Amino acid sequence: MQHQVLGRPRNQRIASVGPFGVHVVPELLVPLGELALELGVADDHAEFVLVNEVCGDFAIDDFAEDGRCDWVQQFAVPLPLIVIGRQMGAREEDIWRIKDWTDAWVRRFGLMQSPEEEEECVLQQIEAQHYFQPIFEKLRDEPDDTLLSDLVNTEIPEWGRTLTDNELHAETMSDTFVGGSETSTNAISEGAKILIENPHIWEQLNSDPDKYLRVFVEEVLRLESPVQMLSRVVKKDVTLHGVTIPAGAAVGTRYAAANRDERRFENPGEVDLDRKNPMAHLTFGAGIHHCLGAPLARRELYYSFKVLTDRVEKMWFIEGENDFKHQPHFFLRALKELNIGFKLK
Repeated sequence: MQHQVLGRPRNQRIASVGPFGVHVVPELLVPLGELALELGVADDHAEFVLVNEVCGDFAIDDFAEDGRCDWVQQFAVPLPLIVIGRQMGAREEDIWRIKDWTDAWVRRFGLMQSPEEEEECVLQQIEAQHYFQPIFEKLRDEPDDTLLSDLVNTEIPEWGRTLTDNELHAETMSDTFVGGSETSTNAISEGAKILIENPHIWEQLNSDPDKYLRVFVEEVLRLESPVQMLSRVVKKDVTLHGVTIPAGAAVGTRYAAANRDERRFENPGEVDLDRKNPMAHLTFGAGIHHCLGAPLARRELYYSFKVLTDRVEKMWFIEGENDFKHQPHFFLRALKELNIGFKLK
């Protein structure tokens, strides 16, 4: 069976997804970084309004009367997905179809599939490419006010041109819909779990949300890094702790391990809402690989946990309905489900 592939060739590496979003290869960093600023991706006020609006649209009202929910599927998944969907201009009726495609991308990225499973995910990615291709073409003829339209039509000064179709397919799926939702989902899920496991933290957080919410967001990001690891290639010989790593070697950079380094953090395995250096973690990467979507991710986490402090008096795990297992994945840490009960204020 043959399938028409519209996306980039296998050997064309334009970008990779890192913690919470876009991590481009060095030669593309400046052009795409400036493009992000040009497009208004870093527009603080617009993102604040959008995230607050989405939280207000559904918050926990859809399941509030039930007194229970699967926090992952009923809250942590839809919130960031709807936010990035609205930014990109996705049709509301298509958002869960796009979610199926991003799930396929994430599973394949995890490097833990059989050949048959990988083929199925590739076919779903091809389906996504055929869905987006006519949208790219229409937006070239009829630009609108969406982020996707700007991504299609904005010229990158260093290149003297706009993104090609191949580049657009890579950026649209991996660095916007996946990077803009999947990792936020993982952190929102883990944050609720941490609060139930640590009732004293829940009590402290509720005592002064204005003081502690932002620190709690950073502690969730540090302790339960949604992206546990990414691969890098060593550019020159380097010796670390007596071990020489030769140029050209592939290494796994373990953000999760660095975030629990006792040389960097006091009591690294504990949540500390009075931590003096809460933003010193590496969850968003660093240097040329720092995540462009970090401000949006922090807002999504902040307002997700604010919904809990505003609306919920107490929470608990539904007995016998949680195994706390994560999706099989080489890089990401994603809870499969989190069935919780709650009492509203």
